[in-house]
Amino acid sequence: MHGQGYMPPPQRPSHGVQIGLRVLFVALAVLSIGFLAWTALLRLALTTRSRTDWIVFASGAALQTCTVALLATDPGVDEFTTWRGDAGMTILLITLAGVVSYYLVADIRHGRKERLGFYGGGYANGYQPQQLPLQQQPHQRPAYGFPQQHYAPPTPPSTQPVHDQLTQTAGPAPTPVP
Repeated sequence: MHGQGYMPPPQRPSHGVQIGLRVLFVALAVLSIGFLAWTALLRLALTTRSRTDWIVFASGAALQTCTVALLATDPGVDEFTTWRGDAGMTILLITLAGVVSYYLVADIRHGRKERLGFYGGGYANGYQPQQLPLQQQPHQRPAYGFPQQHYAPPTPPSTQPVHDQLTQTAGPAPTPVP
C-alpha cells in the first residue's frame, strides 16, 4: 500500500570528473589520429540525449566509415600513393578538428546547463519570476557609462471620489489598511 517514496535525483559527477572525461575523450580522438573521434560524439549523444547530437554522431560515424574506405583502397604500404589516400587522410584530419571542437563546445554548454538547473532558471517549470518595471533616476550620475536603474516604487492609492452604486452618493476613496 505504501511504497518507499520518491527516488532521490541522480548524482551528477563532480566538476573535476567532467573535465577529466573531456580530456580523456579528446586525447583518445587526437592520439588515434581521428580514427576514434566517433567515441567523443557517442559520449556526447548519450550524455545530452539530444536529437541534434545523435544526428551529429550518426553523420560523424558515416564520414569516418567513408574515410576508412578511402584509406583502405590506397595501394601504398607505408605511404599514400594515390589521390584516395591523400583525400582520405585530409578528410580524417578535418573531421578530427571538427569533432573535437564540437564536442568541447557542446559538452561544456551541457555542463553549464546542468549546474544552473535545467536550462538556466532553477524555477519551477513554466514559471518565471515577475520583473518590475525599471525607472531611471535623472539626478544620479551613471556609473561607468551605464545609467543607474532601480525598481519603481508601487503607486499610492487613488484619492479620486468613488461613486457608491447602492446609495448613489460620491465619497472619498477608502484609505488602505497598512
